[in-house]
Amino acid sequence: MKLVQLIVDGQATDEQIAQFKQNMDKCLPCEKGYELEKCIKETMQLKLEKKCVPSSLIDCIKKKISAL
Repeated sequence: MKLVQLIVDGQATDEQIAQFKQNMDKCLPCEKGYELEKCIKETMQLKLEKKCVPSSLIDCIKKKISAL
C-alpha cells in the first residue's frame, strides 16, 4: 500500500511504477487499493477549498508537531 500511495501522490520512481504495473495485473487487492486511493485523492481535490492560513496558526501547528 505504501507503493500505491507513492504512485497516487506522484512520488514514485519509474522503476516503482513499472514494478506496480507488473504486479497489479496479478493482485486484485493492489488494483482495488490503487483505485480507492486515486478516487479519494481526486474527491478531496474537488471538494476541499484552498484558503490562506494565518502564519500564527502555521507556527502553532509546527510547534505541536515538533513536540510529539
